Amino acid sequence: MFADERKARIAQHVLVQKRATVSELAQMFQASESTIRRDLQELEEQGVLHRTHGGAVAKEVAAFEPTWSEKRIQNQEAKTRIAALALELVRPGQVVLLDAGTTTYELARQWRHEGVTVVTNSLDIASELSSRREMDLVMLGGQFRAKTGAFVGPFAERMLDELHVDIAFLGANGVDFRGITTPNPQEAAVKRAMVKCADRVVLVADRTKLHQTAFVRVATWDEIDTWVSDGPLPDGEWRQWQAETEVEFICDNEDGGVMG
Repeated sequence: MFADERKARIAQHVLVQKRATVSELAQMFQASESTIRRDLQELEEQGVLHRTHGGAVAKEVAAFEPTWSEKRIQNQEAKTRIAALALELVRPGQVVLLDAGTTTYELARQWRHEGVTVVTNSLDIASELSSRREMDLVMLGGQFRAKTGAFVGPFAERMLDELHVDIAFLGANGVDFRGITTPNPQEAAVKRAMVKCADRVVLVADRTKLHQTAFVRVATWDEIDTWVSDGPLPDGEWRQWQAETEVEFICDNEDGGVMG
């Protein structure tokens, strides 16, 4: 396992479990305790967690923002399944918006639709789709964030104010029963502008994002039409989901079929 992937998984584990010991993490990730201590020190310096004697505890809110390359290697199989399901929602002649993220990048990588216009604020997605001759590509401008490969800021937001798209696919760092969140305020503002210009808003996020909360709220469930994920929610959470939202939930049921 690469060091960046290990640190991202440590951060996720501590966030979910609220605390962890060095020995527990060393066993979990098959690394030495000295390696885990170095990882925890770096994560503390990044503002992800607080170190304690013999371990670490989570901060109340996840301000940690992994880089694009760190997120790219996380839960890759889940992202592949999500992208395949999400692409089934696209119809010929539509204008489709892909926000900057590693799950939306997987949609671009698997892209097979012709006669569609794709709008994106992601340099990586634009690069992936730039050689496709059977579609139109629109790139949003603005300030470039190297950490996520996204164009953000007032220029991007003003461009979105002038657009109308049929369907917007959004990723998220955190998903809870109040909506979706992301660590960076500038990216959150662009995502909110995407929500406003779309007839249909589709969240593409794997189940590990559930019960995580990042710094800035992007949208409530009233503003989201569909969540495409990699598998069913646990029974208790599924009942709560049905009771508290009217959002369509689409996933691979892990037996070869699709739940909708």
